[in-house]
Amino acid sequence: MRQAWTFVLGACTGVLGACDDVVVETNISYDDRFGVAQMDAYLPGTATPRGAVMVIHGGGWRSGFTRDGMADHAHRLAAAGYAAFNIDYRTTPDGGEFPHAVQDCVCALAYVRAHAADFAIDPARVAALGYSAGGHLVSMLGTAAGDPNVAPDCAAGDTGPVAAVISGAGPEDMRLMPEVDVVIDFVGGTKADVPERYAAASPITYVGPGAPPFLFITGSSDLFVDPEHSRRMQDALAAVGTDSRLLEIPGGGHLLNRGASGASWDVELSIDTPEAWAAMLDFLERTL
Repeated sequence: MRQAWTFVLGACTGVLGACDDVVVETNISYDDRFGVAQMDAYLPGTATPRGAVMVIHGGGWRSGFTRDGMADHAHRLAAAGYAAFNIDYRTTPDGGEFPHAVQDCVCALAYVRAHAADFAIDPARVAALGYSAGGHLVSMLGTAAGDPNVAPDCAAGDTGPVAAVISGAGPEDMRLMPEVDVVIDFVGGTKADVPERYAAASPITYVGPGAPPFLFITGSSDLFVDPEHSRRMQDALAAVGTDSRLLEIPGGGHLLNRGASGASWDVELSIDTPEAWAAMLDFLERTL
């Protein structure tokens, strides 16, 4: 169900030379079974059919974090000429345990593709951007969409992988985080108790030929999600011939990175740094 209320934001970006009004449609339900299964669509005034980006927030797969935290990212993508779909999904402890959060993301992707004509997008040119837990979820959309482990039962149905993935500080192998509380809650037990679920919940498990191109962005000093996740995932993708690139922000952390001037440290994500935005827009330009 699409809500009729929309509003228009003026937006420009010097990176791609775009300057268009961005129309925002809010509270679009992509799965009527769950109240949280909603998204906001940021639609640029550019030529169609256009490429699109699914935007997925982080927060340890836990309740209390919502798509509001990624609204600026969605708006900035729309200002660059891409339709952006900023989604919420089920979180722990309210039903978001694996595989439910992943299934919600697959359902949202299927919904967007099924309504491609309504949004004036090309369903074959949908990428995904996520940070932290959202980075994990977009990686699952790139490697596991369509796998029986995460097959959804929503009205939108199943769908194939996204066309490109930008994973910001995403946990790519749950087996590297066996004692992290948020991982234990999300997977549904400790690694010793349910080792098979740690494998099933890991994007790296599903890497195979034909995976879409990936861009990994992480701070070299991230203490929450070790950069080793991105490095190992990149190696696994390279081994099957997939184009994958890694940007490590020198000295960057999970939530603390240098500001735009480079002279101070600010509370911001590694994907918010100027070099990350330059890399992301270049990556989308090449892949979409």
